[in-house]
Amino acid sequence: MRINAGDVASLLLADLQTAGWNGVNNSYPDQTIRQFAMSHLTKSITKKFLLEPSGTTPEGDDKALALFLKVNEGCRGFQLDAASRPSWVRTAIGEAKAFLYRFSFPPCGEPKDEGPWGSHERDLLTNSEIAMSFGVGPGSNLGAPETDFYSKFALSDMAASSSALHSLYVQAIRHNPTWLEMESSRAKRFGYTVAESSRLCFVPKTSEISRTICTEPVLNTIFQKGIASILETRLRQVIGINLKDQQFRNRRLARVGSLSGKFGTIDLSSASDSMSLSLVREFFPVPVVRWLERTSCRSTVLPDGRKIELHMISSMGNAFTFPLQTIFFAALVYGAYKAIGIPFDRPNKRADGNFAVFGDDIIVKSEAYDLVCELLSISGFTVNVDKSFNTGLFRESCGSDFYQGHNVRGVYIRKLADRQDCYSAINRLNRWSACHRVPLPRLVSYLSSRCRFLPIPFDEDDSAGIKVPFGFIFPKKRGKIHGTFQYRALVPIPRSYDVDASTSERKNKPRGFFENPSGQLIALLAGSVRNGRVGLRSNQRSTVLKRKYTPRWDYIPSDQVVIPGFDVVWKYYVEVNLM
Repeated sequence: MRINAGDVASLLLADLQTAGWNGVNNSYPDQTIRQFAMSHLTKSITKKFLLEPSGTTPEGDDKALALFLKVNEGCRGFQLDAASRPSWVRTAIGEAKAFLYRFSFPPCGEPKDEGPWGSHERDLLTNSEIAMSFGVGPGSNLGAPETDFYSKFALSDMAASSSALHSLYVQAIRHNPTWLEMESSRAKRFGYTVAESSRLCFVPKTSEISRTICTEPVLNTIFQKGIASILETRLRQVIGINLKDQQFRNRRLARVGSLSGKFGTIDLSSASDSMSLSLVREFFPVPVVRWLERTSCRSTVLPDGRKIELHMISSMGNAFTFPLQTIFFAALVYGAYKAIGIPFDRPNKRADGNFAVFGDDIIVKSEAYDLVCELLSISGFTVNVDKSFNTGLFRESCGSDFYQGHNVRGVYIRKLADRQDCYSAINRLNRWSACHRVPLPRLVSYLSSRCRFLPIPFDEDDSAGIKVPFGFIFPKKRGKIHGTFQYRALVPIPRSYDVDASTSERKNKPRGFFENPSGQLIALLAGSVRNGRVGLRSNQRSTVLKRKYTPRWDYIPSDQVVIPGFDVVWKYYVEVNLM
């Protein structure tokens, strides 16, 4: 049921022209919010559309690999050149280094009157502290047969970039009898493997270029997750940045910037791969650098089998990449603010502060914008000028685009390969249509004609059916519970396996599966085992029609109400688009 991206673009263009779009794609002061939103939608609608069912194309992979090699080579030759810079730049770099030094040595105990820094210092990263936050991510790892917690801790060969990591792991868990028993059972069956290099692969990014990810050995990831947890906790304590909700603070400051011009937003190109090993050695204390180096692979194997040395400290696929770059960019903002006399107001429960950093999404006071960009350039990063803004009425950050204070984010359609994709696209287009009061009858009707009409309430999942108001349909049956309405929705069939080795079910079980009781207990406590089964990720989507009930068909959650009277407007535009 694949749908051509060209058809989608042409139908959208016809709808927008009927709605009065003037064809202007550039922002200028007297362009209306509605016109700007329409022009933004024309650029977003097929920007990430996947041309191949597999997700990537050879051309996109080649571009991504060329960019990765270029960035890695840039990291090889990086040298911090601050001596020839103006005094305020040197001051900013010095302040950033001092900030990272204090960050890396937290106080012993809980300081009462000395602020977040304290006076008695200890190492931020130690083997025992990292072990308390051991974990795994949802992705693939070298040496692990599956992507779940139990498979990685109890059924893997504990592949690591060095044998020293194996020793550190055993040392870290020796005081935990249950964990030690799990590891003893695993080691007897699978032993240990040294995998010096990660493996580079590609995942979808846009229709033109893929994204590179380096798959790490499983034991490296276990340590990286521990380091990431410590960095995130320290980040929250010292700077006030909580990575679990910081994206919302970024969006709020971006909106303020689009209204008042007080804040500029900065986006970087290939930020995850651009933090060179030399840069980390220059800015961070030796104890921190030592842990970052010993837990990350210093080489990777390309898809064609070539092995190259990595001059970046980490890449996408490394668990501590995101918090590490957040900390570093926050330090540069701190240094810039100190150098030009701007207070460094940390976010708290009552206020968002006067800066925001979430990975490579950076927001700073407009007067510090140029200095922060210069510091980033000196540090080996490339500011994406097409997605960074300090003047005009537009700002973007963390998946939200604001023009004069209004979110004009377009709809990105990645693929239209099955009815789930169609349902998701229809529901998102209907919401966009209601937010900006722009009817899209040609495009939405075309998409709905390519899939079965399956009416569902607003608070269902976007891919479960077509969300319609109660007045649009008349449910024929009431549910078993008084006052509820019956409907059918498309729901995914989860892929899982039974951890009981005595069961006759062998379907979906990982390679080399055996029953490791201590591992099952730890996986249960970690939330990986539920009802005796382990959930698995799957690239193949299997679905089934399921009967459901709701007592509140037209209920719209408060976080979905983006404009006044959204419930009324949404009902109107759904009917207009689907009639």
